[in-house]
Formats: sequence, structure tokens, C-alpha cells
Amino acid sequence: MVVGVLYGTYIVRQSGDVLTGDLSAGLAVVLGTGVAGAAALALAAPLLTVDPFLWMEHILDHAPADELIGALAGLIVGLLISALVAVLLSPLPWGLGLLLSLVLACTLVYAGVRTGTKRRDAFADAFRHRLAPASDIPEPGAQDGVPIVVDTSVLIDARVLDVAATGFIQGRLLVPAVVLEELQRVADSADPLRRSRGRRGLATVDQLKHQEQVICEVIDLDFPGTPEVDARLVKIARARGAALMTNDFNLNRLASVEGIRVLNLNDLANALKPIVSSGENLALTIVKEGREPQQGVGYLEDGTMVVVEGGRDHLDREVNVTVTSVLQTAAGRMIFATAGAEPRRPEGRLRAMPRPTRAGGG
Repeated sequence: MVVGVLYGTYIVRQSGDVLTGDLSAGLAVVLGTGVAGAAALALAAPLLTVDPFLWMEHILDHAPADELIGALAGLIVGLLISALVAVLLSPLPWGLGLLLSLVLACTLVYAGVRTGTKRRDAFADAFRHRLAPASDIPEPGAQDGVPIVVDTSVLIDARVLDVAATGFIQGRLLVPAVVLEELQRVADSADPLRRSRGRRGLATVDQLKHQEQVICEVIDLDFPGTPEVDARLVKIARARGAALMTNDFNLNRLASVEGIRVLNLNDLANALKPIVSSGENLALTIVKEGREPQQGVGYLEDGTMVVVEGGRDHLDREVNVTVTSVLQTAAGRMIFATAGAEPRRPEGRLRAMPRPTRAGGG
């Protein structure tokens, strides 16, 4: 309002005799500009005060510690460089030195904060390599690849430990806090089976944090406004530019629709299984009955289920089967076969048959 009144007074003075000679017109102009100034600032005040404060509060609450440290380092470097350049630009006339210094300071601060945030891992690695002796420098690494958000099903499955130990995971494993909370709820369940699964998931996180071939990090980034855990994991992966490792079929589909790269351990296991082709003959032990009549079920050494037509009559016996088809799904591989004759085993040594002799000797 004060700025509006001052601006209205300036207009009245510059109008000559048009407004200065008419007191009511001058007061109307001053009152109108005062009301307009008050209304404009009332509308713009949240954008200038509250919204920036809430944005900064959200960043400080949810940004990882390494990002904050990188941003602070970039801010300090940008301010130092701009201060040194401002000393050189201060002799310029007509206030150009001050104007150029302010523009350059804003530019350098933005560049420093962005560089410190985006390249924090590269700077940390370079600094670590400079300080560490040549013999202590680790092999290039796991943290250099695309980060990977790990969900609850993968931690309970625990096969990720074997995969991580092989060194094939080239990205930093990110375990969101919401996943740890879900594992804790499962571990506190009254059901012994669920409690065992939850404890195995928590143990998997602890072992991953001590793995030498992979870096595992627990992150606090979360989206509490989204009730579904799967949707929150997808948002976390998108916010961190990460892939998503899961064995859950529904989360797999949701992440694929959202454009998030999915790493499925079941797909990896299926890709590494030995290939069985149609028409191949196998020796298989029928261990149980199938769903359909005359069906039997057996398993290969790697755990692949084989559904055998005509195998119900050969329970707990080894038979020769012929593979008819192989069904590959995201949940695993299933083989269909037909039963042949049961393999025969000799019960003792074969006796030598006597040589026939001619009548009358010889």
C-alpha cells in the first residue's frame, strides 16, 4: 500500500494541472494506486515468502546427505569465484561493475550448486583416489552404474546376495525407508512364516551393507501422500533416476507402464537355466500327482517342474519321458512331457548260457 501511495503521488505531481488542481481526482488516484499496490502484494506474498520457504524445507527434509554436501560445496566455490571477479569488475563506471558482479554471482552459484549435486559421486571418487595409496584404490565400481531401488520381495528372496557377490551389479543398491518399515512389520507378525520372512529380509539388508562387491545405501526419500507402497517405490525410482529390482509381478507391470527399467531376479534365473528342447528324452522321478487325470509331476535338478502326461501310474519311480513343450513365464519355466517305458535295471549278473552240443559227442 505504501508503494502504491508513493507511486500515485508521483503520478499526481507529473500530471501538471490536470490532477493537482482537482483535489478529489488526486485523492482518487492516490487511493486507487494504494489499493492496487496492497492487493498485488497480498496476492504475490505467498509466492515470494511461503512457497520458497516450503520448497527449501522439502529439499532439506528429503534430499540425501551427499546431495546437500555437494550443493553446499558448489555454493561456496561459486561465491568465492564471484567475489574474486567482483574485485576486478568494481572499477567499471556507471554501476556496470556492480551489475555484472551480481549477474555473474547468480550464474556461478547456480552452476556450482548444480555441479556439486549432480557430480558428487565423481568428485568423491577423485578425492578418494588422490588420498588413497595406489595399492588401496578399489576396483572401479559398483557405484558407477545406474542406481537400483530394491523392493521387499527381492530382500526376502535373498538371492540378490549371491548376485551381488558375483560383481554383476554395477549400480548402487538403494533401500528406501518404506521398504525397511514394511520388512519390520512383517518381522513383527504373529504368523511364524511371515515373521521368518521379515527377519530374512532384514538380515539380507545387513549383509548387503557389508558386501565388498556392491554398495548398499538406505535412503529417506519418500512420498507419504501416496498410500500404495508400489506407487511410492516407482516415484522414488523416478526421482533418483534409478532402475527397480523386484520379483513382484504387479510392481513389475506398474514400473514398466511408468517407464522405469525393471530388473527381475526370476527373469535372470530363467535366463541362466539349462535349455530343454522339445523331443528331448529325460530320466525323471515322478514325485506327486498332477492336477489333471493321469498327470504326474517331477522336478529337474535345478527345480524346474515337469508335468508328465501318463505319469500318475509311475509315482516314486524313475521313467523315461519325452519333452513335448516348454512354457516360459516371468514366474519361471514349466516343462510338459509324456511318459515312456520305465527303465529296467538288472537285478543280478547274467548267467552264461551252456553251449549246445551235437548228438553223439564231438
